Formats: sequence, C-alpha cells, structure tokens
Amino acid sequence: MAEPGDPFGNDRAPHAMRLDAGRPKTVVIDTLPTPSRLYACALSGIVKRGRDTQLPALRLVRPAVPLEAGPAWRYARVCGFIPEHGVPLTYPHLLAFPLHLLMLTDPAFPWPALGLVHLANHVRLRRPLAYKDLLRVEVEFGALLRHDKGQAFVLHTRIYRRGEAVWDGDSVYLKRGVPASGNALEPLDLGPLALQRTARWQLASQLGRDYANVSGDYNPIHLSALSAKIFGFPRAIAHGMWTLARAASALQPPKPLAEATLSAEFKLPMLLPGEVSLWSAAPSLIERDIEVRDIAGEKPHLRGRMQWRLQ
Repeated sequence: MAEPGDPFGNDRAPHAMRLDAGRPKTVVIDTLPTPSRLYACALSGIVKRGRDTQLPALRLVRPAVPLEAGPAWRYARVCGFIPEHGVPLTYPHLLAFPLHLLMLTDPAFPWPALGLVHLANHVRLRRPLAYKDLLRVEVEFGALLRHDKGQAFVLHTRIYRRGEAVWDGDSVYLKRGVPASGNALEPLDLGPLALQRTARWQLASQLGRDYANVSGDYNPIHLSALSAKIFGFPRAIAHGMWTLARAASALQPPKPLAEATLSAEFKLPMLLPGEVSLWSAAPSLIERDIEVRDIAGEKPHLRGRMQWRLQ
C-alpha cells in the first residue's frame, strides 16, 4: 500500500508481494479455451499427489485483448458500477482470469485448482482506461508466502497498452494443510478511524450465477447449494471479487478514475441468499477504509482500502 499522502507514488504492493527471481518461460495464448473446458481441466486435476511445493516458472500472455464496452457494461450492472464511472476499476481482472485458470491447471502446478482459497487481492490502475483500448495481458506466479493454515502464493497480472503499464493485479491464494515456506503473509494495515455503516445489500440466490455469467468464474461453490455442498458449504457463496467490485462501485465518486489502488482481504464467506452491510471511514477525501460485514455488523466478510484520483 502506498504511504499516507502519496497514494500512487509508491510501487510496493501489500502482503510482501514480490516476483520471484528467475526468468519464466513465456507462452503466448492466441485462442482461449472455453470456460467449460477450463473447468473440466480443473475437475480432472482435482487429485494431485506427491508434488513438491514449487510454482512453475511460467508467464502466459494474451498479446492483443480488446477492451470491449458490451461485456464491461454487463459486468458493471451485476457489480453496481454506473456509466459515469467509466471502465470499472476491477474489470481488467476478468481479462486475465482465463490465464489464471490456465496457470492453476498447468500440469506443473503442484495442487488442484479447485479447493484453493482466495485470501486477498490488490489492484492498481496506473493510467485511465477507455473502451476499444487494445491491451497486452500477462500473468505469472509470484512469491510463496507462509500462512498459519498452509501455503499461500501470489499470482501476478500485468496489463500494458502500447508498451505502457496501465493496470496491475495481485491475487493471493492459499492451499490448506500443506507445509509452508516463504515470508509470512502480512495482514492489511488499516487506519485507526472507526468505520460507519453506509449501506445494506440484499444478496439474491442467483448472484453467484449472475457473476459467473459475466466473469467466466464458474467455480461450483458459487453456483448452487447442491454444488457448494460438495465442497463443504451449506449454500452457494458469493464470489470474493464480486464483493470487492461491489464495494468499489459503492465508494467511487460518479466520475472516471485517473489512478486508483484497491486492496482487500477476504474473510468469512457470504452465503446466498443473504444480507450484508457496507462499512467505511474516510482518512482523506480520496481514500476509504472498507469492511463488508454481516447484517448485524459483527462478522467481517471483506476488509480493505481504496484510494483514487479522478480524471
């Protein structure tokens, strides 16, 4: 997270996110598999035994991805963004998501993709984005991080326009129950201000399916009570990236962003259907501390921070 008073001048990402040394093999992906094929690969690799905790030295690249208005608008409606926001801050994550699945289902990746826990996410908008931009999307593994419940690791996303970095994303995942190495995963450090409740959200039973349809994230834990129960949940749960996007859309002023950072930790799952509350505090005019809690305001589902500069 950037230092107070300088939200965008510091390149440090939270949670000790660092790219490991070495030169990864670069593979250009010209044609993406369908979501059904990607999840078929995830299901087929649900059991992996005897693998060392070593992440593949691999970089996947989509060299020319158009930023299309239609899919982004459909995403915006599901996540609460309005046209005045311009390109939603979290939308570029979706351009990289198929590459994330390819990385996590690569034969050299040591664990099954299904069952990984999404712990945290950090995004940074470096330059304003516009519809019809042609973008280069790159994804590679970052550092291994120790967690008290297993091995955490980072998955980096970098997006370029005409050679200039315009958007970054760092996703932290956890594999439970395996020996851990690396530096300790550092918690997000929020300020001392007391948060106030600013909104209540009703979460419909079909929210997971709605978000899956616009994001391509068809993880079974989000789709129905039946498929979620296979993985130990009593009902379907909301996507963490939907929760992050919904919080960002609620806090962003009704103008496009010139620069922004958004960092969050995912806490307790949000069951569908359900009702939750948004809490926030304002350390400055361009900064918000965030929590999404249960309706009673007692249990956290997400905690984070958003900083921005408007166009």
